[in-house]
Amino acid sequence: MAKEFEPEDPMELVGMELAGGNPDEVLDGLVQEYLLMGWKPVQILWLFHSPHYAATHRLYRLKGEAYVRERVQHLARLWQEGWVRGGHQNAAGL
Repeated sequence: MAKEFEPEDPMELVGMELAGGNPDEVLDGLVQEYLLMGWKPVQILWLFHSPHYAATHRLYRLKGEAYVRERVQHLARLWQEGWVRGGHQNAAGL
């Protein structure tokens, strides 16, 4: 059964900034989520470039192009190698 659109839907996902958050952890968590959904690094980088995606774009402006690109590529390599092997975490602790 389809739910009708409600402009003030209390179940709509809304992002918000929390004081004292760690931007590096947020960046890594977002990248890991998209990798788990099967996105390619180039697709994930696009999210950081686009001002239409506030959370990723804010991190992009805060950390810079080179840093974001390196983190996405690093996490994609870890994903391709297998984050967890034989019940043990890899060297990155993932």
